[in-house]
Amino acid sequence: MKKKETKPGKKTRLQKNFQQTVLKYYRKKNVDEITINEVCKKLGVPRSSFYYHYKTIRDVIVEIQNDFIKANKNALATVKLTGDEKKDFVNCFDAIMPIIKNNENLVRAFANERYDSEFIRAWIQTICEGYSKEPGHRERVIAFLTIFGVADYLNNSVSLSSFKPEAAYEASANVYDIKAKFYSALTK
Repeated sequence: MKKKETKPGKKTRLQKNFQQTVLKYYRKKNVDEITINEVCKKLGVPRSSFYYHYKTIRDVIVEIQNDFIKANKNALATVKLTGDEKKDFVNCFDAIMPIIKNNENLVRAFANERYDSEFIRAWIQTICEGYSKEPGHRERVIAFLTIFGVADYLNNSVSLSSFKPEAAYEASANVYDIKAKFYSALTK
């Protein structure tokens, strides 16, 4: 059977269904415990349909993560930087909040329930590149703490509509400053 060509970056409905199903299982199981058989059975499709698009369950996970990071990069590319760290950070988070809201299960899975450090690192890097021309340690810590603020909201079933990027920035910056003062005091 000849493979149907899709536009680059365009997913078939079946690929989206595979991603959603794998993500649901991933929230409950380790990736190595998810079988192609159970995913295909859940969707009512033959295994060959899975292999038509993917080789392994890990490939699906990687594609889910890459799609999320790419959507963040695209949204952040539209933000005009002012040079004011706080303002740029808030504008960047305002730009990616719709993506986060549309991907709550993904964020819960990779930031809370399974804590995928590679995914977190890629997301932090993407955010830092969005709001700072030369991201350093401070920007990375602020992005990291804010990501976990978002994850904590989701973990506690608090609506993301009440998540305020300004407050997240302030809290994260304060934690960073307190930590820096603490380490400075210890080394004197």
